[in-house]
Amino acid sequence: MALSMLVSLELLVYGAAFICGIVTAALITVSQGEFGSQCILYGTVTWNASGKSLGVAQFGSGSLCGFVNAVSVVIAIYCFCTVFYFIYTTCIEQTSRGLRWLTACLVMASIYLFFLLVSGCLLRVGLNTFCRSILKETEIKSCSDAEKGNWTSHYNGSRFYRNYTSAETSTWVNFFFWIVLLSLLIVQRKRADDFKLLTGADPEWSTAVSGSMSPSGRTSESDRLIPSGPKP
Repeated sequence: MALSMLVSLELLVYGAAFICGIVTAALITVSQGEFGSQCILYGTVTWNASGKSLGVAQFGSGSLCGFVNAVSVVIAIYCFCTVFYFIYTTCIEQTSRGLRWLTACLVMASIYLFFLLVSGCLLRVGLNTFCRSILKETEIKSCSDAEKGNWTSHYNGSRFYRNYTSAETSTWVNFFFWIVLLSLLIVQRKRADDFKLLTGADPEWSTAVSGSMSPSGRTSESDRLIPSGPKP
């Protein structure tokens, strides 16, 4: 069973969203590991002027990074399962997606868009808060320069800024992909509704179809080829 262009494009976007979800979760997990499994979002730093070293005075809530991780992983799993189901139903069962499942996909896409928006804002504002603390408490001029500074032996801050900015970028790219997915689903839902009307829900269509049928329930070949004229 061949896939339509819209469905094929939808599957490609699902694949791209899957990659973005994995990348975001991996970057956040690595960054947490470099700070003792702690979350630096909305955290503050300390500055040892004599030793010229950075330390973390207060970490952010671990649930913040956990939330971003959970959203990314759940979305990645959903995308993988959806693509797999498409392949299974198309290649093995030879069936197409029903109207109910299309509606469910629309609802899920809207929910994931909301959670991705929240995740992107948490990463942006949380990292900015941590960076403002660095600029305020230390002699460092930019947050990216803090990666080159000396951190206390418990932490490794050599990649924290790149990891979190990359995770944020991946989140916003994923957000864009889900806008595309939502648009594709809306178009397919609209087409499904129009098709439903044309196949019997529209009284005018039903009347036109029944009027073109012969008494046996089939349209005769002569009726289609030779128009009936007025009887003498």
